[in-house]
Amino acid sequence: MKSTPTRGGADTNGLSRRELLTGTAKLAGAAALLSAVRTAFPSGVWAAPADTPETKRAMLGFIALTDSSPLIIAQAKGLFAKHGMPEVEVSKQASWGTTRDNLELGAAAGGIDGAHILTPMPYLISTGKVTKNNVRVPMYLLARLNTNGQCISVAKRHLGLAVGTDASALKKAFAERWAAGSPAKVAVTFPGGTHDLWMRYWLAAGGIDPDKDVSTIVVPPPQMVANMKVDTMEAFCVG
Repeated sequence: MKSTPTRGGADTNGLSRRELLTGTAKLAGAAALLSAVRTAFPSGVWAAPADTPETKRAMLGFIALTDSSPLIIAQAKGLFAKHGMPEVEVSKQASWGTTRDNLELGAAAGGIDGAHILTPMPYLISTGKVTKNNVRVPMYLLARLNTNGQCISVAKRHLGLAVGTDASALKKAFAERWAAGSPAKVAVTFPGGTHDLWMRYWLAAGGIDPDKDVSTIVVPPPQMVANMKVDTMEAFCVG
């Protein structure tokens, strides 16, 4: 049926020249998009059924601590395969720094897809606070399984001070070390991590400035005991 133009380019069917041209452009764009999708995915694109995982494979990292047991037990009991992911691998990481680096890489580049990890780290990685060149790497917390278990240990030389939750008894000893040119070292597992936060809080509550009165060093969890034995640090915090 022929339409009759009216003032402003509109016709009796309510379609203006501008709307017609805009609509044609949109259709052309949609056609180009569909063509690109067909080229990239020749077999088609569809959503996986609700009970089917989007992938059968994942590389998951862990540090050798007891709170990594959910991943290890799930792998040993075949729970990943049971729920449709038979190609999941669980890979031991040397340190939290290594875990961070491998998460940045991703499994496709030889890293990992996810990990057993310190609670603050996903936030620090997502905001780019601890990544190379401060690049933001999106992270998602799938499950928070443990919020306890941190422990602060103090060198045996300070046994007579009866140090407990109150760290103030160490203030004088640490000040003497600093004055002698050999600052007391306290070890944590990752800058900004759970153990770093606990160590800083504990020291500060006892009147010891964690930034000025001690030297904070990073030691991977599995190496804490060995470093304490060779007198590397005065105190450490680890799971």
